[in-house]
Amino acid sequence: MKSKLVGNIWWKAVICGMAMATFTGVVGMAEDIEAKPKVAFIEQQGMPVDMPAGMPVPVGDHYTDSSLLAKGEETENIPNHTYISSRKGHFRFAIPWDVQSLTWIDKVVPTDSGHVVGVLLQLDKDVIVMVTRRDNVPPKGVSQEQWNTTWYDQPIQGMTDAEYMEIWRQKNPHTFKKHTVSEGGLLSREDMTAVRWDRFEQPTQDGPYVRFTIDMIMKEDLTHRYLMEVEYDDIHRYDLQTLLHLLDDFVYMGNDESKEITSSHRLSKDPSSMHDIGQIPKELVSGNSMSVSDVTILEGLYHEELVQDKPSKRIQKEIRITDEGITSQSTWDDNIITEARILRSGQIGLERK
Repeated sequence: MKSKLVGNIWWKAVICGMAMATFTGVVGMAEDIEAKPKVAFIEQQGMPVDMPAGMPVPVGDHYTDSSLLAKGEETENIPNHTYISSRKGHFRFAIPWDVQSLTWIDKVVPTDSGHVVGVLLQLDKDVIVMVTRRDNVPPKGVSQEQWNTTWYDQPIQGMTDAEYMEIWRQKNPHTFKKHTVSEGGLLSREDMTAVRWDRFEQPTQDGPYVRFTIDMIMKEDLTHRYLMEVEYDDIHRYDLQTLLHLLDDFVYMGNDESKEITSSHRLSKDPSSMHDIGQIPKELVSGNSMSVSDVTILEGLYHEELVQDKPSKRIQKEIRITDEGITSQSTWDDNIITEARILRSGQIGLERK
């Protein structure tokens, strides 16, 4: 269906106006991350800061900032699913939460983590999710197999969670000094050589915050680690089982693009399948950061035009994030399904299904 909005002067004005209001905020977000080393964004990417004599240990600090909250935040309480895939990172995953903004990560850090690739997701001003692939290089004189299958030189095979934490406390006690609550252990999955998790609560001036990490080594990629990290300031926001279930929706893609994630509504993978309605001016588009809410707002404006301001509301939303950009697909209570995309290049597309 050809959108009647294509070529519409008013519609182009809406795009440019929204771009000015929101994408400048996204550019500011990227600059803010780079400008504030105290939020430890670079340190987080460069984890671990202190490498133990066994499998790598995640160490990081709190790095949330109110300026990272995306403009135009929606308050709809509807079912939503967010699917993220990174070809550069060789992984895909899904989360059951709404995302406000994201930053793509691709840089080399001066630590053992080396080349770090992935995404930083801002769920709201107090919740951050970061998923990355990073180097996993054993110390000199230690084989890759030994490095991947031991914890401070102790075999992880058959190790209990209590033993895992006790060894960690003995060998690296300073990691626990600033935390009021610490827990962790080992998980098992057929396609993984090792899976570790930990959850730390740390007091701050604004109250306690939580850092949760799943650290994975894939059997098909022994020289890299895959980390899923969640940081939030409300200790009751997520229960442990919900966080551990994040592992269930993580998939190693390798170089197989056929594993690209799809949703139940088959979100468009081919940008040419959507009606191109224009390009956001390049100076307003950040190459590394975007606001997810921009795409859903754009889709909402498109739906309003389709129904000519007749009352209706979203009843379901799905977001698909790739290295190329963001696609939003919504089902409305008038049985209309719409789809909008904004690419990192600034290209915009719309489609009614």
